[in-house]
This record gives sequence, C-alpha cells and structure tokens, in this order.
Amino acid sequence: MSKRMSRAEARELRIELLRARAAIERQNLRKYSAGLVNDLSPGNLVRGVLPRGLGEGGASNLLMQGVGLLTRYPFLVSSVTGLLSGRGRGKAGKRLFRALLGGLLGWQALRMARRNKTSGAD
Repeated sequence: MSKRMSRAEARELRIELLRARAAIERQNLRKYSAGLVNDLSPGNLVRGVLPRGLGEGGASNLLMQGVGLLTRYPFLVSSVTGLLSGRGRGKAGKRLFRALLGGLLGWQALRMARRNKTSGAD
C-alpha cells in the first residue's frame, strides 16, 4: 500500500530538492572558478603561449631557452623593443598594440576553455 503525500509534504520535498540542486551548482561554480583562476595565472598564460618544448622545466631552464631563442632570432628583440618603446608610436600604434595583446589573451583564454571542455569537465 502506498501512502499518498499531502500537498504540504510534496511542496517541502520540492523545496529540499531545489536547495540540494542549488548547493551542487554553488559547489561546481567554486570548483570551476578556482580552476579558471589557476588557468589565468600569469605563469600558465605564458606557458600556454610558448611552444610545448619551450615551456617544460623550471624557471631557469625557461630563461635559458628564452635567451637561446632571442639569440637565434634577433629580429624578435628588435620587434619587441620597437613595440615597447614609446618613440615612433602614436595613438594608432598604441591601439594596435593593445588590440594585439587583447587578441592574444582572448585567444589563450578560448584555447584553455576548449581544452578544459574536451578534457571532460567533472
């Protein structure tokens, strides 16, 4: 024999289920926001921009590989110093630099989001 629930009991049960669902959603939000903060840390952003082999190892290894990269490709040094120097750049140059930097950061954030999505978000 099944005992039928009263309207008040059914309402209490629905409220409790909604509270449980909200608690689970808050827990997932905390977990994913902590992961996002970790992914958007400066070190991880730099590692994501660099080629795979260049990002491996400690900070000193990374520094030595960066120096080797700059000695191998000297145009990188002149390009970076030209972009970072204030001379010769007007408002258009600053806007272009900001747009390129924003595009690079956005592309990296999108790449990390896709990587997290395909890795099977728990």
